[in-house]
Amino acid sequence: MITLFSISDLPWLTYVIVGVAGVVLIAFLVWVFNKSQYASRYKAFYKRLDKQITKHYNSNLLIENVIKNFVKDDTNTYKSLKGKGKRLVRKYFDFYVKNLPELVMLKSFVSPDKNKNQLAIILLDEYDKVLYKWDKRRKVDGLIKASNKYQMLNPFIAFLFELPMNLNESAPFRFKNPDNGYCLTYEIVKETRHVKRKIKEKKLSKKEQKALAKVEALKAKKMQKLEKARR
Repeated sequence: MITLFSISDLPWLTYVIVGVAGVVLIAFLVWVFNKSQYASRYKAFYKRLDKQITKHYNSNLLIENVIKNFVKDDTNTYKSLKGKGKRLVRKYFDFYVKNLPELVMLKSFVSPDKNKNQLAIILLDEYDKVLYKWDKRRKVDGLIKASNKYQMLNPFIAFLFELPMNLNESAPFRFKNPDNGYCLTYEIVKETRHVKRKIKEKKLSKKEQKALAKVEALKAKKMQKLEKARR
């Protein structure tokens, strides 16, 4: 004879399996929701940042203005600038110092390794040895100090302008100064104190080549907009 049975007749192990599956499902749904929220927050932040950079913190316009009107000598240093030139550059540096670490932090929430959330800007000599390392603790004064010591004011200005695009595309980025062979690059690390003393340029993967190509296309688009604005 066929009889009906209630869920209470099921063995206790079944309850455990159903309970664990329920917890896993809820945890997965929460993870998906959080990741979606973080992705939206990052996208909105980057879009706003990119708009500000294009309109108000463009390296090409700043360098052109500073060189034309506020330079006292050709040492390529912050200390060589006249008063107004120094104020313009400090304001420019301050914008990037405030926004770049936050950009990196927000991006880490949607990256495979969330622990890598610290930005290190690194100055290398012609032999790829680290001459100077900037992180958010050094603030604006750190950039000014390095610009003076290594005569890298214009390269720092240009590097900061292009860095957000490379960060957004996860593209490797090296900005070489032809005057002295020094190079600016960056790393996203867990702890900025543990950056290597020598950072050699690596062979790019296909993914990295694609990312760099996208950055170059974005730079070209920005330049076109700048040229139209000047006409």
